[in-house]
Amino acid sequence: MKKHLLPIGLMTISVMVWLIFYPSLPDQVPIHWSSGEGADGYQSKGMAFITLHAFMIGIYLLLTVVPKIDPKKKNYQYFSKAYSITILSTMVLFFLINMFILLISLGYDIPMESIGGPLVGLLFLIMGNYMQQAKQNFFFGIRTPWTLMDETIWRKTHRLGGKLFMVGGIIMMLTLFLPASYEIFIILSVVVLVAVVPTGYSYILFRKLDSQS
Repeated sequence: MKKHLLPIGLMTISVMVWLIFYPSLPDQVPIHWSSGEGADGYQSKGMAFITLHAFMIGIYLLLTVVPKIDPKKKNYQYFSKAYSITILSTMVLFFLINMFILLISLGYDIPMESIGGPLVGLLFLIMGNYMQQAKQNFFFGIRTPWTLMDETIWRKTHRLGGKLFMVGGIIMMLTLFLPASYEIFIILSVVVLVAVVPTGYSYILFRKLDSQS
């Protein structure tokens, strides 16, 4: 139960802070930003309140339920700390986003289009650090046909993938010091890198293993 206290506390604080300042919010609040162009998506303050918190709560419930329905659910006990930290880090990210949107709506000048990359980069850095502890499962980690069929391929792929996530996270965090117009291209490049390279690597390991059998 203790592992749920911080995530639930963050969600509760976010809801309470929004309700406290709700009367002071404008009728329309920004919820989406384009790189280098500022806010380009708005919702009524009521809908924004519901959308942001429903999404935060929904993600938390999904991440909490996943270990219970995974066919390999027994493996979660071997990386429970890493999984709990990943959940908490994700909730912290959404909490910060909610707070930044609230502050911007109240008139504070926060460059949301510039801090999105660093925030996601920090999450990547944390996930990369703990991803290497993950054992075979169907929901968390680098799940390819080849990692799921062999524990050695899973382990080696996650060792590489974890390092790529950490490097990619650092690169995304450094976008804070670059023009906002560059941010989206760097983020997309990092996402492609951490998705394609481990997938290809797991296939290469499979081919190598297959040729030895």
